[in-house]
Amino acid sequence: MLMPTKHIKTQNALVGVGAELLALLDRDKAVSTLFRDLQARRHESALSTIHFDWFMLALDFLYSVGAVRFESGVLKKMNQ
Repeated sequence: MLMPTKHIKTQNALVGVGAELLALLDRDKAVSTLFRDLQARRHESALSTIHFDWFMLALDFLYSVGAVRFESGVLKKMNQ
């Protein structure tokens, strides 16, 4: 679930979705905008869509490791 296994592809594991979200977070964005961007990117790449609950779990993971923060209604990527 968190890490890819032989049954869970990298692009569907929380780590993979989190990496995708960080790549899309090139500027501060609202959660809904980031979700739409993720869905559009996955549609263009012919990858499976991500449900909102899985998207939120990936955001929770990124927040818990200090990669993003939520401030004034927008998500901000922390400097790595």
